[in-house]
Amino acid sequence: MRPVLLSLLLLPALAGAAAPKPQDPFVFQGVERIVAVADVHGDVDALKEVLRLAGLIDAKDRWIGGKAHLVQTGDLPDRGDHTRDAFELLMRLETEARKAGGRVHPLLGNHELMNMRGDLRYVTPGEFASFADQSPTPDGPGEPKGLRGHAAAYAADGRYGKWLRSHPAVIRINDTLFLHGGLAPTVPGTTLEEVNRWVWQDLTPGQAPGGGVDPQGPLWFRGYALDDEAKWDAGLTQVLERFGARRMVMGHTPSKDGRLTLRFGGRVIVIDTGLSTHYGRHLAALELRGDRLTAIYPEGRVPLLTTPKAAAPAPRPEAKTGTK
Repeated sequence: MRPVLLSLLLLPALAGAAAPKPQDPFVFQGVERIVAVADVHGDVDALKEVLRLAGLIDAKDRWIGGKAHLVQTGDLPDRGDHTRDAFELLMRLETEARKAGGRVHPLLGNHELMNMRGDLRYVTPGEFASFADQSPTPDGPGEPKGLRGHAAAYAADGRYGKWLRSHPAVIRINDTLFLHGGLAPTVPGTTLEEVNRWVWQDLTPGQAPGGGVDPQGPLWFRGYALDDEAKWDAGLTQVLERFGARRMVMGHTPSKDGRLTLRFGGRVIVIDTGLSTHYGRHLAALELRGDRLTAIYPEGRVPLLTTPKAAAPAPRPEAKTGTK
């Protein structure tokens, strides 16, 4: 009986030792190829064209990217009439990419949050009209056509509101953070889960204001894109070290020349080139393959300079073990 009793006593300890560490759902390791595309603003044709340039979809808009990861850094809606088509495209590509061993990551931008929270300043008449079939209630006198359908579609149980609320604002793939605006040094938390919950807080009625509306939050912050680098250099270093990353890739702030912008010695890459027709239709994407970073333009591929690997901050211990 004593050996049996000893075995029973050891079972809980052995089970605890063998249990895998919880995986961080916002960290993806071992990805060979990443393509990042910034603000779309209702121009689904421009989005399709840049995805074809990157070899991710074919002439029929089907996923051919294999195991690649596509990151769309937010601001699919507003300023263009075909937001709904852009939603539908990425919703379908999410499924197709997973089946092929790849992933599609549509991240939250400030315009997604604005629409879900009822801030409709930048919704075009054609954009409103495209959502008309999403509500059985007709629009009232003087209301834009599709206004009530738009509200229903972006609601928590709406077709697009439910889908958007399932996505984060920030992810890390390999050693790179991807988001819409930027992670300011004041961002709370030490994990991406904490940061994303801070953003989602603004999509939950009754909660205190969070990172989705905070001017320094990850959907709005422009310091790394616009300010003098000396102002944020130390803070950027601290943020990258805190989240185990080497660089940060973001949209939100359109470039003046329609090209990808490298700052802070390559530790910040701003990829909002003004892809949509509203901003001049400057098509571009960023490709990451290990240490090779490449800008993809209609006229060809341009290698980008980056910080030497030896100068990169060491990942946090948590990022080295058990994160996928």
